[in-house]
Amino acid sequence: MKKKQLTAMAMAAIMLAGVVGTGTETVHAEEKKQINLWHYFSTEGSSEKLQSYVDEFNAQSETTEVKVTVLPFADFKKQLTVGAAASALPDLAMIDNCDTVSYAAMGILEDITEDVQEWESYKKYFPEILATCTYEEKVYGMPLESNNLEIIYNKDIFDELGVEYPTNDWTFEDLVETAKATTTDKYKGFAVSGIQSEESTYQFLPFFWTAGGETMQLDSEAGKIALSLWTDMVNEGYMPKDCISWTQAELASQFQSGNIAMHVMGCWNITPYKSHNMNFGVVEIPSATEGGEKATVYGGENLCVIAGKNTDNALEFLEWMQDYERISEWDASIDHFTASEEAMTDERFQTEEMKPFIDMVPNSRARDVVTYWPSVSEGYQQAIQEALSGQETVEQALKDGQELIDAAKE
Repeated sequence: MKKKQLTAMAMAAIMLAGVVGTGTETVHAEEKKQINLWHYFSTEGSSEKLQSYVDEFNAQSETTEVKVTVLPFADFKKQLTVGAAASALPDLAMIDNCDTVSYAAMGILEDITEDVQEWESYKKYFPEILATCTYEEKVYGMPLESNNLEIIYNKDIFDELGVEYPTNDWTFEDLVETAKATTTDKYKGFAVSGIQSEESTYQFLPFFWTAGGETMQLDSEAGKIALSLWTDMVNEGYMPKDCISWTQAELASQFQSGNIAMHVMGCWNITPYKSHNMNFGVVEIPSATEGGEKATVYGGENLCVIAGKNTDNALEFLEWMQDYERISEWDASIDHFTASEEAMTDERFQTEEMKPFIDMVPNSRARDVVTYWPSVSEGYQQAIQEALSGQETVEQALKDGQELIDAAKE
């Protein structure tokens, strides 16, 4: 579907607008077409900042008015599925980059290949990020922002306990020793988001990949190393057992409350932590062994046009937002980054807190771009839940998770 020229839309507006009265000519401007955008941004300030961009677009567009609806992250996928069944979807939706091809395969998203291929931003994005928007060689969305995971630690807790700050050359063994040293009656040394959702898969993958894991083979030596790392720290009391019910938002809240010394977290919480006057540092996910492989995971969202809706108007907003300077400014404003080579040296992404995330971009990997990813993720979630809760041994948890992954591939 090739986007109609805005000039043609304007001409149509002029033709429809003229009303001639008796002796007096009154021209009524055509009402703008209202379109709906769904998203789930909830981090402090991010939703308001997106609204400010929407307001700016609405003020300059002669044809389109974007209305924003914010939905809880936990309900977002369900709302998309229910909305599709009831023909009640928005015109634009922000979709997790690991889920985009699943919705494309379902026929929910509009093929925008011909519209976007000449856009400057499309030409600049890393191929691995564009792949998350691409299904059967057709494009079904554009990156809205990108992020990755590192370990953020509370310097005040380390200083209070006389523990040295971690450095980028540390290992899994060093992580355990540091978690032990920062665990007291008052603090837990380390924590993750272990909830049974995509969030726990997302947080686990860097440790699994760092140990040499291949995504579709969870039941492996790498799986045992990574899952044992987490499970052993829970069993030793260095990690809170109830983190198996924590979302990433709850994990961040626990860190802000001064309850944990270190946690796995993305760059999007930099501003909230600074606004709470936290004294924190950022360090890379440790390697499994000294001098071993480094890895972290790409996160982020794609902005997608819903099929069969007001595609011309939706594309007008998407193209406006994808102006390369604008999208880079937006990404920096919410503590994310633009997944392009230029962004790696862009001063906006070189702050003390953001730079460690940028430095790990060469070692960042996207989750496998497959239509059945949600089911693969369920295998990881199952294993994490069983092992951290003590319901099953690590070995059995990995086998149970692998069964779900294998079933997803069939």
